[in-house]
Amino acid sequence: MNIKIIGKNIDLGKAFQEFSQNRLNEVLEKYSYNAVSSQITLEKKFGSFKAKLKVNLKNKIELDATGRGKEANVAFEDAIAHTEKRLRRYHRRMKNHRASDLDEPFSTIEPMKIYESATNSPDPNIGSTDPESLPVVAELSYKVEELTVEQAVMRLELADENCLLFRNASHSGLNLVYFRHDGNIGWIDPRGARENTIQRKE
Repeated sequence: MNIKIIGKNIDLGKAFQEFSQNRLNEVLEKYSYNAVSSQITLEKKFGSFKAKLKVNLKNKIELDATGRGKEANVAFEDAIAHTEKRLRRYHRRMKNHRASDLDEPFSTIEPMKIYESATNSPDPNIGSTDPESLPVVAELSYKVEELTVEQAVMRLELADENCLLFRNASHSGLNLVYFRHDGNIGWIDPRGARENTIQRKE
């Protein structure tokens, strides 16, 4: 597995690099997963550390986690703990999936714009008179996959994101799953004219 380690505002020592690589390999071997690649980013800011971990598994599955701590190793341990929890959930659910569920789903690439929010802008009048005047930070693309609701929930829990847009495999209509403030996962299905709440399983 290719492991890339990046330091921001810090010179990475050999001890941290060896520690982080060994811990990541240990967790992956525990659940018998062979990752395609991974990236570890360690950032030091205001006297504390933030570790971001991204692991690319087979079947186009991505794991994203962030950890924080007053020491570099503590921050990475926090990130690896989140990763292990998601791997454990993924491992348990994959036992209940048929082999056909592992095939790469149909997907389309859609345009996506990222706007600067009013809270992040130095201009206090941004968006107050003309919502269309919001500055575009970036123009990217978004991969919309055709998934079952269960598959979409699983991908949402693995990724470090707040929501996931997908095409419902039962009718190809656009659906959304998202993390609610109460910790559960909401499911919006406009074609079915309903919104459901899915209880999270630990």
